[in-house]
Amino acid sequence: MNLLPLYPNDVFGFPTGLLVGTLIGFAFGFVLERAGFGNAKNLAAQFYLTDTRVLKVMFSAIATACAGLGLLAGLGVLDLSLVTVPETFVGPHVVGGLLLGIGFMVSAYCPGTGVVAMASGKWDGFWSIVGVMAGSLLFGYVYAPLEGFDRRGAMGSVTIAQATGLPFPVLAAGVVAMAVGAFLGAEKLEAVFAPKLSKAVPASNPPVRNRVFAAMGTVAVLGLVTVALPSRPPAVAEEPVSKIGAVELAQKIVASPQGLWILDLRDPRAAGKETIPGTVTLPEGTSAAKFAATLPATRTLVAYGEGDVAALPAELRAFPGEVLVLSGGFDAWKGAVLAAPVPPADPTPTLIAEFRMKSALNGYFTGAAAAPAPKLVVKAVATSAAPKKGGGC
Repeated sequence: MNLLPLYPNDVFGFPTGLLVGTLIGFAFGFVLERAGFGNAKNLAAQFYLTDTRVLKVMFSAIATACAGLGLLAGLGVLDLSLVTVPETFVGPHVVGGLLLGIGFMVSAYCPGTGVVAMASGKWDGFWSIVGVMAGSLLFGYVYAPLEGFDRRGAMGSVTIAQATGLPFPVLAAGVVAMAVGAFLGAEKLEAVFAPKLSKAVPASNPPVRNRVFAAMGTVAVLGLVTVALPSRPPAVAEEPVSKIGAVELAQKIVASPQGLWILDLRDPRAAGKETIPGTVTLPEGTSAAKFAATLPATRTLVAYGEGDVAALPAELRAFPGEVLVLSGGFDAWKGAVLAAPVPPADPTPTLIAEFRMKSALNGYFTGAAAAPAPKLVVKAVATSAAPKKGGGC
């Protein structure tokens, strides 16, 4: 069925998408404000374990969303591969997470709750957002020396389900179980630490809490049931596999990275090898060909080796969607995308446009400054002499 997400399936246009996103943003802010997240004291209480509403509200929302996604994906209504997942860079993400945590502890606000507090008329929320903007501006100034670190530990656009090979409903059930345990554990911590700091223990409503647990658990169990439902085996493609050029692949990665599955067919044990940005990170002990069988057919699968791939493995041919092979493999990628383009010796408008495009791609994937395009030189064309007028011999 694959009815969702709605926007990529052309259920509504871009203006409607902006309106829906705006309304969802207002609703999200309203819920945060009603939960008390616009008050720095409530947020800071999380760190003192006297009021763990932040953990309860956010983890309940995450668990509910995971359980719902697991059920809809298991039924085939939701196509998780169309959900945008940013690329993972281990090093900068770890450092960025620590910096965000320190900022949260110092100001008691994250960017979202800071906006809510500012909208509620609180000056501390306003200054926290000013700090976020100042930090973003400062990062722009110091980005050049940090550029190498900024892409450290690149893993591509990968999810926990892809990395572990587990079905998403199974992971969703695990998240629900963790949420229930964290919720109950947080109430125990509140009862211990609130009296020590002369704070009132936050009120609890066990009947409502248990009904919420039961609802999340029911949805999670239904999601697990869908894992056992029989699925139709994909038909093995008999047509010859089409090829894609390195430049065309680079353009697709820039324009729509979420529309591609990129698999590296080279030996995964090779140390220090470069990969094409967006290459799927494989679970330990899983080959690219076998992993392709677990991917939904909503994206185009692009496979590449070191050079030209003579023949695709049978498992890769079983992928039910479109399969492309990178012509020339990673060697062609290095020569056409990573290497600086050479200006045309005899520039024409077409060649200059092509050079600019390749320079832009080279700068995007390497960070190098784009070389100036050559100037178009209009050559004088000799014309035949004008015929003489009048008589004569």
